[in-house]
Amino acid sequence: MEREIIKSFSHGDVIASLFAILTSKSGQFPNDPDKIHATIRKLQKEKKYEDLLGDFEFIDYYPYPYSPRLGRILNMLQESRLMACLNPDYNEYVMDDVSREAIKRDILDKKLKEQRGKLEEIALELEQAVNAKY
Repeated sequence: MEREIIKSFSHGDVIASLFAILTSKSGQFPNDPDKIHATIRKLQKEKKYEDLLGDFEFIDYYPYPYSPRLGRILNMLQESRLMACLNPDYNEYVMDDVSREAIKRDILDKKLKEQRGKLEEIALELEQAVNAKY
């Protein structure tokens, strides 16, 4: 009988951890859905990130690939007040020190400890993607 592998972390844990890493320098990270979704889609195709990103499904949604699950998680992080978007343009995600430390302590250091190196690589790719000029 084949046994189903159960992950010790959720999709939300992965994205919350990524944004805790991404906001650790300045507290902010650009809200660029095009680049965020496209980069996650690109990275999920790499075997080494399969355990972290493989379950995100994307639809070809003009003008960029869109993951409904990723979109819901980003909204959930805002609704739970772990992260916010700055008004009036909503062009920056913001995470305060208390939220970031809680995510690091309760998720990154416990549930995703073994994957931390991969998460930091993904965070670096996301940072480079959103800061790239077209």
